[in-house]
Amino acid sequence: MDWKHAKTLFIIVFILINIGLVVVYFNKVNNSIVQESNAQSDVNFTKEGIDIPTLPDYKNKEMQAITANSKSFTSDDLEGVYSLSEKDTQIDKDVDKDLDQNSNQQNYKKYINKEAFKGNEYYIKSNNSDNNKVVFEQNYENLPILNNSKGQIVFHMEDGKAKKFTQTYLDKLKPGNGDNNNKQKIVDAKTALETLYYNTYLTKGDKVESVRLGYYSVVKEISGQVLVPSWEVKIKTKEDGEDTTKVLYINAIKPESTVLEES
Repeated sequence: MDWKHAKTLFIIVFILINIGLVVVYFNKVNNSIVQESNAQSDVNFTKEGIDIPTLPDYKNKEMQAITANSKSFTSDDLEGVYSLSEKDTQIDKDVDKDLDQNSNQQNYKKYINKEAFKGNEYYIKSNNSDNNKVVFEQNYENLPILNNSKGQIVFHMEDGKAKKFTQTYLDKLKPGNGDNNNKQKIVDAKTALETLYYNTYLTKGDKVESVRLGYYSVVKEISGQVLVPSWEVKIKTKEDGEDTTKVLYINAIKPESTVLEES
């Protein structure tokens, strides 16, 4: 046997084994650091005295910014059934069906699917708190256009009954142009709440009443809108000792961006 070659081979194997052990060690160290960092960034809202609901789960959801225009309705769109308000971007229609505040939302949905312009694109606003209105929001890819008067059907109530509805419609909804507008993975709802907490928008004693994912417009011009993937957070809080409600919007792709408040 050539002991010289065997010795050289043994040394090489020994070195490779040690390199492998070093790599495994550093991987374990790095993983523990990441886990510790994540644990430190985790907020225990119960311990902080903040009440939160069951949060929606959109695992591995990818989204991108979209654009739209306010539709200007024409006589061809109206087919003689509706009337236009002072602006051609809004339809008015009297309600000739018995719909009241307690009617099943499916009754409203069936009604607008038949009577409204492209009513199948609208779904009821789940956290509406105005007893004088029943609000349906236009949707894009199964997510609502949040807090946008240019894409809604609103039933106006009198004495608990729907008397008329008004409708606006966002036309040409599509992904925005630009090389940086590819679909990206969104942050989860808890991360959005943590963003509010670390920026003191959420404090002890607050109650998060609802958390919704959708598209929120950062540009609301009739000629064109830019809507970004956003988490909408409705919070019950106290200001000067009085209960008040505020609605905040957090960019779902870049939560470190400016937090916007409902206007």
